Amino acid sequence: MVEFTRPVFIVSAPRSGSTLLRLIMDAHPNIAVPPPCWLFELVFPYLFSYGNLSEKSNFETLIEDVLETPTMKNWPIKFSVKELSNEVPERTFGALVDAIHRQYARSQGKGRWGEKSPRDCFWIDEIRQNYPDAQFVHIIRDGRDQAIDIAESPTMMPFNIYAGAEMWRLFVSAVLDSTNSLDKQNYYEIHYEKMCAEPENQIRQLCEFLKEDFDESMLHHHETKSSATWGSKPGHQKAARPITTEYCEMYKTLLGDEDRNILDGIIGDLLKRFGYPVADIESNPLDPRLVSQLRGSDTVSSLRIAAYKEWYQRRRIERREAGVWDVNDRKSLLWGLS
Repeated sequence: MVEFTRPVFIVSAPRSGSTLLRLIMDAHPNIAVPPPCWLFELVFPYLFSYGNLSEKSNFETLIEDVLETPTMKNWPIKFSVKELSNEVPERTFGALVDAIHRQYARSQGKGRWGEKSPRDCFWIDEIRQNYPDAQFVHIIRDGRDQAIDIAESPTMMPFNIYAGAEMWRLFVSAVLDSTNSLDKQNYYEIHYEKMCAEPENQIRQLCEFLKEDFDESMLHHHETKSSATWGSKPGHQKAARPITTEYCEMYKTLLGDEDRNILDGIIGDLLKRFGYPVADIESNPLDPRLVSQLRGSDTVSSLRIAAYKEWYQRRRIERREAGVWDVNDRKSLLWGLS
């Protein structure tokens, strides 16, 4: 019988090396980190729409919706609504997410599960409420490189570097705000650039934080089935390759001085907080109209996510019309009326 230990959550701005770190950690013989599930982002805000989850039918409706997410469909194992319903010790969202990850870990013969969904950065407080003993690993990448990377990604938004830098600021700031009360036993920062330059040293230190033995297999994540599968997906091929410094400090060669100075003006304070060099040169402020034109979505999205959100909204409306919930059950209408 596998003895499960505390979960670990990888948090970061998108395109910061979190997929690489997920695959490295998933290569550990005791840690299973499946593909991103996005369940706190996609489902958690709408728990009100299920009524009383202690009622089996309501809880199983929640399970059905969770398993229907396009993110869960990316997982290499399949789940049964009935099995999950019977496995959970209590009918709560947190227990369901735990049960799903435990099943995945068991399928890999491992005793610990992890989770990596980029927008978990905005749900750390709620994650801690559900998993008080969770550990958080924040992988940080130079925001200028991250902005370039996400703007060039074929599958992610935003589509320009300026908006990408603003996104980096939003995500990183959210992590810092939610983890400032955590001690060194629960929160750990690892730099993408250092991990790429000194992989064994950095991964050994990470294992010390996780209270896990270092394993050489973590240096060869690219040889695993998990990496081969995920590396075949658009936008993730790099993460399935051997660890390299090839994608570090890209901004120094790809951006001109003025563009670098503009980015430093947007995120320079946070870059300094993480020890990145910033030029002390004042750049000319951008025309506010140009800034508005440059600003893109502050989320990472795709057509399949949008399609799920439409389907999921229809499901909530059906439950509202059936009397399972009404608009007065919502704490805020900023999430929408349905």
